[in-house]
Amino acid sequence: MQRIIDFVVRYRDYITLTALAVISLSLISLGDTNKIGGFRTVIIGTVGWIQNLFAWIPNPVALQSENRALRELNLELSSEVIRMRQALLENHNLRELLELKKRQAQDYIFADVVGKSSIEMRNYIIVDRGRKHGVENGMSARTDAGLVGVVIGVDNNFSLIESIMNPNVKVSAKIQRNGYNGLIVWEGGEDFLMKNMPKSFDVKPNDLVVTTTFSSKYPPDIPIGTVTDVRQETGELFLRVKVKPLVSFPTLEQLAILKYIPNKEIHQLIQEVEETLKKRKAPPTREEKLKIFDNQKKK
Repeated sequence: MQRIIDFVVRYRDYITLTALAVISLSLISLGDTNKIGGFRTVIIGTVGWIQNLFAWIPNPVALQSENRALRELNLELSSEVIRMRQALLENHNLRELLELKKRQAQDYIFADVVGKSSIEMRNYIIVDRGRKHGVENGMSARTDAGLVGVVIGVDNNFSLIESIMNPNVKVSAKIQRNGYNGLIVWEGGEDFLMKNMPKSFDVKPNDLVVTTTFSSKYPPDIPIGTVTDVRQETGELFLRVKVKPLVSFPTLEQLAILKYIPNKEIHQLIQEVEETLKKRKAPPTREEKLKIFDNQKKK
């Protein structure tokens, strides 16, 4: 207490001056006397000028709160943009599939891709349509662009599709422009190879490759890809033809399953032959394969 009294006594002049100044300014700002009206205007203007002079000094608390609000808004807008882009892409893909249904006379079962797997370079696709939707083993899958694969496993609600990007899958194909036949195989990478194409065949870049009637798995005239490179290698009897697939397999999200099996008897026969070959320890010769095929055919 004594320290406070000593402080007041020591600085009494400054304290008195400060108190009188505060009281004077308060009376000036609150009073209605016309004589001090002009002086009051000057005081208010001076105070406003001083505030404007120091307005550039940032308020850390206000800036922190504003930055937090802006970050939250940017996050919401970014999520909304992603959802809109995804919806736009899905809408475009579905429109293309619907156009496919209008162009083709066959019936299709539209499905979404819910999973993908790869086992020893063998690529498989899982879709959300199964037996209760009408899917059967042996049905082909495609997009509006071209061939995807064939159904090899069916459950009540899901189906497993063997992609044509599979080293053990061979697709009978032809050059649409002239009907020259070959065999589409995948040996890794992004492109296919079209084999069994003699050097005398007229094959050019940008030729469209489609399925043929010789295939026991796939319906005819489904697009597969376009020729990107044709080479005549020294000492070889056949052309090396590279084909770029029309379907973008890494980004595949929707597809259509064709409600049609080219030949159920042949398909069943092929399955039985493949199952018999899988049970053998040593790989059979060509003659053994033909013998197995004849025995299954007689049954």
